[in-house]
Amino acid sequence: MKMTTVAGAFAVCILILTAGKASAQDDKKFAVGFRIGEPLGANVRMYLPNNRALDANFGSYGLLWGTNRKYGSKGRFKNTGWELNVNYLFRTNAEGKKVQAYYGFGGMITGRRSYPDRLAGLYEKKTGIGATGVAGVEYFVPDSPLSLFADAGLYVELIPVPLFLHVHGGVGARFNF
Repeated sequence: MKMTTVAGAFAVCILILTAGKASAQDDKKFAVGFRIGEPLGANVRMYLPNNRALDANFGSYGLLWGTNRKYGSKGRFKNTGWELNVNYLFRTNAEGKKVQAYYGFGGMITGRRSYPDRLAGLYEKKTGIGATGVAGVEYFVPDSPLSLFADAGLYVELIPVPLFLHVHGGVGARFNF
């Protein structure tokens, strides 16, 4: 997949996340930030009614865990790729509180080079599609639009290598507005 296609997919995701009306803690509707971990990259969140949210991450895939690991029955990953994941979150009822927990489920698309044994050192580009789960905690800095978060999750690939597992986790900061 070309980088322009990836950038286009990310732009569409942001447009979807920013469309419509939403309500959230302290009347915040959106948050934009970054995460350090898996993935390393950008984070966008849209707060929804009833303590729900949509959360999207775009960044590296395999940078922290798995730059060189087995992929499929006869191949390896030997590099870092990209990922886009979107999760539907359930947030604790923490109206006006500084700390809030969340968990959710969603999907992810990945792009990476695979080095199958049959190609003797050459690679082929792989695009993976799978399901994700995440749980985390967020701290809202008093009298500030800034929040800090830590979360962990799991990616289960469905296509092209069913049940390939990849651990996610990281910390980051978001600007809530």
